[in-house]
Amino acid sequence: MQRPYETPQGELGVPFEPGRQRGCPGGMLTEGLVSMRKAAISSGVVGLILLVGSALLAWWVTPSYIARMPSDYNKTRTFDATIHTLFNPAALQAGNLAGAIKTGVPATISENVKVQQTSGNTALIQDTRNISVSGSTVGQTVTPYAVDRQTLEATSSHPDGWSVTPATGLTVSWPLGAKQQNYTGWVYQTNTTTPLKYVKQAQQGGINTYAYQATVPPTPIKNPQLLANLPKSLPVSLLPALKAAGLISPTNLGSLSQLFSGASQIPLGYTYQANNTYYVAPDTGLVVNLSNNETEMAGIALPNGKIIPVMPVLSYSYHATPASLSAAVNDANSGSSMITLFGVTLPIVAGSVGFVLVVLGAFLWTRGGSRGRPTGITPPQRQPTPAGGVS
Repeated sequence: MQRPYETPQGELGVPFEPGRQRGCPGGMLTEGLVSMRKAAISSGVVGLILLVGSALLAWWVTPSYIARMPSDYNKTRTFDATIHTLFNPAALQAGNLAGAIKTGVPATISENVKVQQTSGNTALIQDTRNISVSGSTVGQTVTPYAVDRQTLEATSSHPDGWSVTPATGLTVSWPLGAKQQNYTGWVYQTNTTTPLKYVKQAQQGGINTYAYQATVPPTPIKNPQLLANLPKSLPVSLLPALKAAGLISPTNLGSLSQLFSGASQIPLGYTYQANNTYYVAPDTGLVVNLSNNETEMAGIALPNGKIIPVMPVLSYSYHATPASLSAAVNDANSGSSMITLFGVTLPIVAGSVGFVLVVLGAFLWTRGGSRGRPTGITPPQRQPTPAGGVS
C-alpha cells in the first residue's frame, strides 16, 4: 500500500518524472528542441543578410561602383567624313583665292576619351579630336574636363590640382541610364551650351538607341585652339575678289569700305553652327553612332562685335565607321550586361533566397516552440484499496 507522500511508480516500477513522456526520454527531446532553434536562428540570420545584401547591391553598390565611368576608361572612335569646304589660310594670304578653298574632300575624324585621374565620383578626362585629310591633320583639339562619373556632366567640384576647361552640361557622353528627355550639352567650339532634344528611338548596329538632336545657330568661336591656326585679319585688297566670287555682297562691301576706310587689313571673326544627331545606348549612355553636319564660318568682325559671314573655313559631315559602330555596340552590350547582373539579377536571386530562409527560420522557430511543450502525458491515477485507502 502506497502512502500519499510516496513517489508513484510507473508500470515497470520506474519512478514517474514530470516533463518526461512515456517512450521519449527527456534528453532526446531537449536536444531536438535546441537543434531546431539553432537551425531557425541560422536560417533567419543568413536570410536577413541576403535581403540586406540584395538591397545594398541594387541601390548602393551598383549605382556607386558599377554604373559609372571606369577609372581605366580609354576609348577611341573613328568617323567617316566628307569635307564640303576646307580653307587654306596661307593661300588666302598670298591672294590665291581659288587655291584657298577645297571642296568635296574625304576625311577621317577620330575622338579619344581617356580618364586620366579619379577622385571619388569625379573623373578627370581628356577629350582629343582630330580631323585628317590624306593622312595629314587639318584640325585638332585637346580638352580636359572634370565630370561626374555617373551623370557625365561637367563639374566644378574637383581637386585643386586638376587643370580643366570650365564647362556646363554633357561633354563627351550621356549619363548611364539615359532617359527619353532633353539634356544640356557643351559646345567646345564656342564655350557655350545647347539643348540636346530627345527625338525618337532608333535601331543602330542591331541595338535600340535614343536619338537626340542638337541645333547650334551661328555662334562666335571662342576655343583658342581652333582660333590659333586661323588668320586674324584679311587684306583689303582681297575684297574685290571676294565680291567677284560671290562671297560678299555689294552692300556689305560698301559698308566695309566706310567702316575700315584707309585700313590695309580688316579684322576677321569666326562662327560655328551645327545640326547634329546622336544615337545613344540608354543603359550605358554611350554614343554608338551620330550624323553630324558642322560649319565654321569666317567673317568680317565689326567693332560692335557682330560678324558678317564671308566664307566657310571648314564645313563637313560625318558618321561612325562600320568598325567603330561595331565596337561601340559591343561596349554598350557589355556594359549593359554588367549593370543588369549586379543591379537586377543578383539582387533578385539574393533577395528571393533570403526571403525563403527568413520564412523557413520563422517556421522552424514556431515548430520548435510547439515541440517544447509536454503533450500526451498521462498523470498517475490513484487506485482505491479494499481498506478504503489510496494505493
